[in-house]
Amino acid sequence: MNFQASEYRILSNLGSGSGHQVMKVQHNSTSQILAMKIEKSPQLGQIETEISRLEQLKGLDGVPQLIDSGKTKDFRSYLITPILKRNLQEILKDNSMTVPQILSIGLSILRVLEQVHKKHILHLDIKPENIMITSPHINVPIEEIARPGFVHLIDFGLSQKAGQSISQNKVFVGSLRYASRWAHKGNQLHYKDDLESLLYVLVYLRNRMLPWQTVQQYQSQQLEIRKIGEIKDAVFNSMSLVQRFPQQFIAFKTYIDGLPQTEMPNYDYLKSLFKQILNLEKCSPTLQYTASITHSNSFKESNQIQNSDKMISMFSNLQRQDQVQRDEDLSESETSVILISDWIKTCNTQKPKSIVDIKF
Repeated sequence: MNFQASEYRILSNLGSGSGHQVMKVQHNSTSQILAMKIEKSPQLGQIETEISRLEQLKGLDGVPQLIDSGKTKDFRSYLITPILKRNLQEILKDNSMTVPQILSIGLSILRVLEQVHKKHILHLDIKPENIMITSPHINVPIEEIARPGFVHLIDFGLSQKAGQSISQNKVFVGSLRYASRWAHKGNQLHYKDDLESLLYVLVYLRNRMLPWQTVQQYQSQQLEIRKIGEIKDAVFNSMSLVQRFPQQFIAFKTYIDGLPQTEMPNYDYLKSLFKQILNLEKCSPTLQYTASITHSNSFKESNQIQNSDKMISMFSNLQRQDQVQRDEDLSESETSVILISDWIKTCNTQKPKSIVDIKF
């Protein structure tokens, strides 16, 4: 890899996304071990967007510190941040999580989002892979998880300024599994859409599954976006998402649903809901059972999930209509969307706010 200045030595590969790679590097002068994120091809735009956002969010707890940034000799943008330990998806593979642990993570991300949203910035890609902790494991005191700086929200490559995405109307932004219902309709996104994604993440950590994961993948990505959006619409106001959480968590979901689309969330209220459950000074023993469950057990515990007449009818209809809707003209549908990976090809700017990978 050709850098304009050989300040860093690559030690190992940490992972990759649709348009970038993440590597462990060492600064040649200070020997500091850091993380480098670099785009796979020049001028994709996401790294430059993230650099700009991290500069705007400088000094906020739970947002990675931007140490350095620049371009390689072949014009690929890169950024340097402190190296964090593990993301929630990695942790979930090796460990079950207790309800207090999950809700402490939720409280921490609420605090991060409060700061980010006050800067009028939307993250728009909240998922377990983009939430990292500074410890190699999650089995630490609840107070430690809730401590500012323990949980980090990373990857601001899809972030947007609130109210400035009008030109991208009817473009799907986010990850299929965790995107808000509004995102599936291709509408302009706002603060509440980040909260809805956080809700889905916490439910996923609790159940290890979300209801729409059982739906088959479709050849048409537009159809898949619409199908999953329809299921989210159907299950959101049922108890299937929140049945294994304390009552205050139901209030969290209800608040998200009722929040006007452009309104700033009342974070004091939301944080108080999570604190009521956690009672950080002394967590209730009834919340100490773990979420170590299998897929089948987690969704058979209530008739409101797979045995719900409404859900069974919907899933059946989706499958029966599959072949017909594969061939239908999506341009005539109110839920027709344009994939942002297609939209970007016609965009003149070199800094589109984009996503090119919406796989599960």
